[in-house]
Amino acid sequence: MWIQESIKRSQRMKDQFVVNHVSVFIKDMLPEGVSPEFVFDYVSSRIPFVLTKNIDVIYVGQFPEMKERDINAYYDNDAIYVTNEQDDEMDMIEDIIHEISHAVEHYNRDFIYGDGKLQREFIAKRKRLSALLSQKYEVPADFNVNFEYDRAIDDFLYRDVGYDALNQICVGIFSSAYAATSISEYWAKGFEDLFIGEKSNIKDLSPVLYNRMISLIKELKENT
Repeated sequence: MWIQESIKRSQRMKDQFVVNHVSVFIKDMLPEGVSPEFVFDYVSSRIPFVLTKNIDVIYVGQFPEMKERDINAYYDNDAIYVTNEQDDEMDMIEDIIHEISHAVEHYNRDFIYGDGKLQREFIAKRKRLSALLSQKYEVPADFNVNFEYDRAIDDFLYRDVGYDALNQICVGIFSSAYAATSISEYWAKGFEDLFIGEKSNIKDLSPVLYNRMISLIKELKENT
């Protein structure tokens, strides 16, 4: 029902928006000052068509899972869901590109992680971070070996350390505090940096991650 209503609302706003070939439906109105045209045109201009080929639709609005998980966006079953409660246009752009990265990850896991090189780069960084954190905090026992998402590690970084402090400690190791939470978010934040951040920064800071992204894009374009 809400999908049908979102189509009607998006048409009232200005027909149906598109990111590359992906249809966008606005279920709930965006704040004044956040232009959907700017956001979707910006994303389309930055993200190669081949990286969105497996995404069916983008929905903008409020959804139960966002409240349940306390998140602003998520990717599920070839659809991206993004909150309409955005601080500004760049905030929304970051959310969309972040979730595009998870769609790309979902369909290319073997290429990204198959040889274990990216996991080793991530764990090496976790060990460096652990050495710094252990001076003040009790670091979880598996922090240096577990690269998948773990609720206890997430809570430790978010609640015990706090992202403000962690962003300072992460300098020269991870591009941001969130990149340290799991291998999946390491990939996603690198993806963001590649398309809307400093390419040189991610290339120098995370060479395996950078080269894996560049190689994947090349591979997908050649096979399209």
